[in-house]
Amino acid sequence: MLAARDKKTIVIAIIIFIFSQGLIFACIPRDNDRSIRPVVVKQGTGVAEIANALKKEGIIRSSALFMIGSLMYRGHLIAGEYELTRDMSTFEIIRKMGQGKRKIYVLKIIEGNNIYTIAESVGRSGIMTREEFLELSTDKKYLESMGIEADSMEGYLSSNTYYYSKEIDREKFLKKIALRTLKLFSNEDIRRKMASLGMNTHQTLTLASMIEKESGAKDEKPLVSAVFHNRILKGMSLDCDPTVIYGTKGFGSPIRKIDLATRTPYNTYMLKGYPRGPICTPSKDSIMAALNPAPVDYLYFVSKNDGTHVFSRDMAEHNRYVEMYQRNRTTQ
Repeated sequence: MLAARDKKTIVIAIIIFIFSQGLIFACIPRDNDRSIRPVVVKQGTGVAEIANALKKEGIIRSSALFMIGSLMYRGHLIAGEYELTRDMSTFEIIRKMGQGKRKIYVLKIIEGNNIYTIAESVGRSGIMTREEFLELSTDKKYLESMGIEADSMEGYLSSNTYYYSKEIDREKFLKKIALRTLKLFSNEDIRRKMASLGMNTHQTLTLASMIEKESGAKDEKPLVSAVFHNRILKGMSLDCDPTVIYGTKGFGSPIRKIDLATRTPYNTYMLKGYPRGPICTPSKDSIMAALNPAPVDYLYFVSKNDGTHVFSRDMAEHNRYVEMYQRNRTTQ
């Protein structure tokens, strides 16, 4: 009969053998298939559930071995979308998930971009299709959940570079971007300023978006703002070309006489007051300019064709500047 010490040695040897075999299997790929298989691990998914899903997809041989191997990261695998292949070993997959080497999508929202341009960017990024984005951005219940009283998220998506991983719900991702803008308006100083001007958040973003499209020069923005504020106080139409273009969706083309004669909720030549809503994503400079118009009595401005404008107080002066700077430009 074997001595107790010999039995113990045999048991240890068997355990070492089984463990070593497990290590070997964990280092051997499932097969030679290099085709990418996207796997999304949602927040809160347990290791056992991940292991079973990978086993079902045929990416790993043993779910038990995967769970044991995950102990090298104390069982904490990072949620995200992973591009896996069958020629990856179990340890490679565990290491990738343990270190969070997930697929990241990048979305850049640029000041002055409108919702349609942003939709194209969203589509190219792979976060969702252009159509899905536009449908979500105009969903009334979704907008109400954020406290946005508007027809769409136009103007409410804060400019920045955003990183997205598919374990995050797409609605929560976009909501987070919009809340960045809304957070600005929770500032007490800004709220007091809006109240003193008789403006709400929607009107401020609308005016800021008009300023954004009219001038890219930071120093000019308060002057452009003053023109619009002065015209509103006098009961004049705002006569803002970018809003007309937004209403007709004639992006990228010069404004035409037919555009000016087309009645839309954004035609500020035909309608007095603000257009229905923002026409692009305004910068913070434009938002602050909307709330802090320059103390001037200008009522008109015209482009000097160099990115800046010349301002005037009356129509006669304005017409002289139009003739001076716009004589070589024609409106069809």
